[in-house]
Amino acid sequence: QFSLKAYHQYCQWQLLEEAPLYLFDRTALAPNCPLWKDFHPDLNKTCPYWSETAPQHDLFALLGEGRRPDHTWLITGPKRSGSVFHMDPNATHAWNAAVKGRKRWIFYPPGVPPPGVHPSADADQVALPLTVGEWIFQFWDQHVDRLLNSPPSEQPLEVTAFPGDVIFVPHGWWHMVINLDEGMNIAITHNYASKSNLVDVLKFLSEKRDQVSGCRDRAESIKPDQLHEEFVKVMKEYHPKWLCEAESVPHWTCAAWSDSTEADDTKKRRKIADERADNTTPSSIMSKAKTEEGASSGGFSFS
Repeated sequence: QFSLKAYHQYCQWQLLEEAPLYLFDRTALAPNCPLWKDFHPDLNKTCPYWSETAPQHDLFALLGEGRRPDHTWLITGPKRSGSVFHMDPNATHAWNAAVKGRKRWIFYPPGVPPPGVHPSADADQVALPLTVGEWIFQFWDQHVDRLLNSPPSEQPLEVTAFPGDVIFVPHGWWHMVINLDEGMNIAITHNYASKSNLVDVLKFLSEKRDQVSGCRDRAESIKPDQLHEEFVKVMKEYHPKWLCEAESVPHWTCAAWSDSTEADDTKKRRKIADERADNTTPSSIMSKAKTEEGASSGGFSFS
């Protein structure tokens, strides 16, 4: 057991491990709980398009609170903790509100994997560095080159979110997050389906059931094999026109996914293996730190 008091003390330490512990709590912000009532009215006032009463927002809510996939988390971590590159689950959009501490975000457009990130053709598996720090030490120079020289449609984006800022994360975008400030950095995040990503959410639930997440370990949740059918059922009841329009689109609308073949996937895996064989970059953040001037400074910093 790791108490909240003990974790708070852990976050104050100046010398933390390479990958500081980053916590996600999916139960802390259940609707109508004290924390939900604390932040939700202000969020609805300042961002009315994210209100649960907005007709195009949070369509998974139609399934019912316990039956839908996990959607809202309280996130906390010390300086240098964070999330490695990923796309959000089930083709959902997300918003992320910084409560305490600054967060540095790095985004790559759909279909443009960041340096060192190698997804399979169907995006089911991703090979990438295990920690934020390892990616920075191994691939930062390549990232800067992409920032300076990529065409606009492939150019990565960076932004720092301050307390009170809310970041919108479109579905299919690769993103990485790094906590910047001393002590406990806190944020709230929410994943959702809306009219704007409905086409891809439906295709994901239908064609990638083995990748559907957030509903496997709760007895009351709709399981991946039934989630598409149940979602279609409630959409027919509440938004039949939107459902009809979405189902009429035969292809993915986001470049993050494609209808690739197994042969395409095999070619991509071979290419990744060849790239790794040619890569002479140190495999560990620690091994590179030992060779870098100023390695005794205690790690990377965006401060």
